[in-house]
Amino acid sequence: MTYASSKVLENIVNGKMNLGRSVIGRLDCLSICAIISIYLYSMVYVVDAMETVTYEFGSNCTSRSSDAYYRGYVNETRQFMVSYRGRTLKYYCSSISFHGSGTGENRRDKYKVCVTLKEFTDPDCALRLNFTNNLFGPILQTFDCVNSSDTKFCSGDDSNLYFELEVLDGKTPYLTRFRMLVTAEKVYKLSGLSGNYIQWRIQEFQIRFTR
Repeated sequence: MTYASSKVLENIVNGKMNLGRSVIGRLDCLSICAIISIYLYSMVYVVDAMETVTYEFGSNCTSRSSDAYYRGYVNETRQFMVSYRGRTLKYYCSSISFHGSGTGENRRDKYKVCVTLKEFTDPDCALRLNFTNNLFGPILQTFDCVNSSDTKFCSGDDSNLYFELEVLDGKTPYLTRFRMLVTAEKVYKLSGLSGNYIQWRIQEFQIRFTR
């Protein structure tokens, strides 16, 4: 849709353009409403491709301060696949965190971070993975050789989710493997048009030009 045509539709919806009854007589109101519906929904429901970023404990980490504590962001178009493949972990590679953060028109929106376990194998019970909302907060969820539910769980609204690997009793977790999907769920929308708003404007247009 061109800028000029979009401005015409915007003026029609806002009542700034005078469409005489002779014009309305030649136009099907339902057709006009359909065009306006497409225009308004195109302003809201822009679907972007999902980006999946991979992160492997012990692989994507160095002793440099910028890499030692990984922080990732997720939203409706960005997710992570986090894995571990038995690598020896330095202390500075044992913790990562994620935060829900929108971009562009969604940058002010609020999210919670969610985790779905895809695989967890630890035959020697050598490792525990703890999740918290902050570095010193209570543990929200734990994965280990006993507890490895694939049920999705989420952080608090607009909270970070911290992952911390803990090697148990001096064991070597070289046989431990896991994969988990880290996603975001929007909990509050601060920008853009809502579906209720769009529906109300369409109904307003229908009433205005069918009287």
